[in-house]
Amino acid sequence: MKKIIFSLVIAAMLAGALVPTPGAQSRVKSYSSGNATYYNDFVVVGTTNSGLLEIFKINQSGNLQKFVSLKAYNQRFGTEQDFYDVMLRVESGRLFAYAVDGRSLYKYDISDLNKALRVSVVEDASWDWFGALTSINGKVATVGSRGIKVWNSNLAVVDSFSVVNKGNSTNNYNISPAGSDKFLFNVFDNKINIFDREARVALTTVPLTFNWGSGWYKRSVYNDKVDNSVYVVDDESLKKINFNGEIVKSFRHTGPLGYDVLPSADGGYVYFSDGIGIVKLRKSDLSVAAYTYTTELGVGNGWAMGLQTVQTDNGEKVVVFNSTSIIVLDSNLKPIKNSNGNVAFVAATIEDSFPEITEALFLGVDKNRAAAGSKIMLRGGGFGKDESLVVDFAGTQFMADAGPDGRFTKELTVPTLKAGVNTADIKVSGMSTAYTYSIGFRVE
Repeated sequence: MKKIIFSLVIAAMLAGALVPTPGAQSRVKSYSSGNATYYNDFVVVGTTNSGLLEIFKINQSGNLQKFVSLKAYNQRFGTEQDFYDVMLRVESGRLFAYAVDGRSLYKYDISDLNKALRVSVVEDASWDWFGALTSINGKVATVGSRGIKVWNSNLAVVDSFSVVNKGNSTNNYNISPAGSDKFLFNVFDNKINIFDREARVALTTVPLTFNWGSGWYKRSVYNDKVDNSVYVVDDESLKKINFNGEIVKSFRHTGPLGYDVLPSADGGYVYFSDGIGIVKLRKSDLSVAAYTYTTELGVGNGWAMGLQTVQTDNGEKVVVFNSTSIIVLDSNLKPIKNSNGNVAFVAATIEDSFPEITEALFLGVDKNRAAAGSKIMLRGGGFGKDESLVVDFAGTQFMADAGPDGRFTKELTVPTLKAGVNTADIKVSGMSTAYTYSIGFRVE
């Protein structure tokens, strides 16, 4: 009897190191999501996928120029740690960046578009873990392991919603209002759960098709208040769904995965990403208005995931987090070019320290039963390259090391079990990946 406990560390998952990017082969952290706005004639883009708070602007030459690169700092332990999400907001004519690092919410003033000045930081005392940011009723909201908290500009909590995925607190980060004044939408476990914020009750559940799982990376939905529909793109199609959970209309895309969906500024269109590119559809009938393949844009080998739309004085721009780079398109999905006539982009360059995985997890023993005190040989694979492993055999722990191929062998001594107990699990845990796998064993 085998069983798998496939546990992914929050930090790695949210920083982007574990985002599945079938088109990407490089060992740098992928750009998969972020935020964007228009401020003082500049398109400004923020992301935390590298673990750093990185903020860029399109400069006068048309290039994406980084002007903020910060690491979070844990005062309690005196260590650096990753940021997990960022939101850009204009307040009283000034531009601020809000960011979360799990325990804390930060606010930075970036109004001069040259540097970040920290305004304030608050640490949560309720053991909530902030993994994402969204906006509710015009206020900043943290999305955490204990639900949603709404904050005012002075970083004080003014409201909260207990919307969580019970039994799986590491996957609460695809919860957002999706543009709605009334609802919260939770994309999780191949479905959308719709929550009424006013009545504070769950309304309905809509099934989706996510071949790679909906909790691995950010999935977004869009609630259109005009036609009272929900737009979502899963791994088969973009779907227009009513609040009875019925699919009103759909558009089957050609990419293998669905990621993000956003409305156009004029409300007449929706944009969505499916890995291989971006599609612009007319809301009226979901017909194609424009599309572009993004795999070879930027540095190439790209994979379109997160989207942001920005209304500028020169029309709408679409920011694409394209795994190997961040690119900007116009409303017709044509790449923005710099003064030299080249496509404007910023390349992902932060090295990904997450160990390389070459195969699925597995474990095996040379015998499936043996007497206490005897020796058995355990073998396994699917762990990180050269990763340190902890083997737990009925409470007795052994250390092992995976080789360059992620495989290992380890001789174990069968432990003595409590009277009346004759079966135990052998569990192997990776120290870097946090992957675990277990196999049953009978003690004679």
